[in-house]
Amino acid sequence: METTEPKIKGIASDETLETCARQIIVNYFLEMMSFKEGAKEGTDIEFVHDMRVTSRRLRAAMDNFADCFPNRSPFKRHYKKIKAITRTMGAVRDLDVLIVRFRNELTSLTAVEQTDLRGLIDSLQRKRKDAREPMLALFEELEETGFETEFLEFFVGF
Repeated sequence: METTEPKIKGIASDETLETCARQIIVNYFLEMMSFKEGAKEGTDIEFVHDMRVTSRRLRAAMDNFADCFPNRSPFKRHYKKIKAITRTMGAVRDLDVLIVRFRNELTSLTAVEQTDLRGLIDSLQRKRKDAREPMLALFEELEETGFETEFLEFFVGF
């Protein structure tokens, strides 16, 4: 029977579980962070969505591989930050979904209903703007504290 290599870049079948765990976590982290600038800009809601989805995948990988990291203190600290990213992104994403849904329904409504729904959409957009503030503050905190470098040093460094 022929074996195939895993599809995650950098993973080889002859590597230790810890090495593979580190590479998987780093890959998800880099993917998640690749959406940060677009999420900060805020003009395309897909960046928030993609960053949130990837942060959830990263958290799942960290859950699955936690036992590979005997130095639990830094691991837990990094995990908590990823969890905060997921939560903050979720607050914005939930509003994005509602706004898109209601905008799509506008054309099927009467003029009076459209006016009412536009009022609701405007309210949701204000809430979205407010929900983005903690997200942007978190991004600023991550940048000021060097979180990305610290995370990568912990998971790349053996």
